[in-house]
Amino acid sequence: MKKLNLLFIALAMVLTACSSDDTNPPNTEGDLLGTWIGQDVQYTGTSATEVQGQSITADFVGDAYDVNYTLTFTENPNEVVADGSYSIELTTTALGQSQTQNVEDLEFLNSGTWSRSGNQLSITDNGETTVGTIVELTANTLKIAVTETEDVVEQGISVSSNIDIEMTYTRM
Repeated sequence: MKKLNLLFIALAMVLTACSSDDTNPPNTEGDLLGTWIGQDVQYTGTSATEVQGQSITADFVGDAYDVNYTLTFTENPNEVVADGSYSIELTTTALGQSQTQNVEDLEFLNSGTWSRSGNQLSITDNGETTVGTIVELTANTLKIAVTETEDVVEQGISVSSNIDIEMTYTRM
């Protein structure tokens, strides 16, 4: 059930992007090491559901509440410890109708090992790697964006989703 909720959230949410009139791109060269406290999570995305030849497309957006989440990065070895959770108020719009629901006790990233190449951050846990983009990294701010694409077929129902998630942290 929790995996289904996560799939739905991932399907319906996509990260909001910076406006095109930004003249100075954010810094992404800062020091990642240390503990970061979660401040905000935003989702945006689309999903397409196909049942018996009928297709329904939905758009979704989500805003976090009850953010109680930290990431701690260490080196030698490069490990990250993720602790806590957050909840999302998710609004999905399909066929001109909007529905809002709360999804609670979510995690953004798992604990594991990390590596970085430029602004790409990879976290591996139990053989599964999540790759995110460091959108901003300064002495006090860390923003990580993750894009997920998922295709699920179950009992004749096909769901394809694209989700953009952005998490904002401040240094502890």
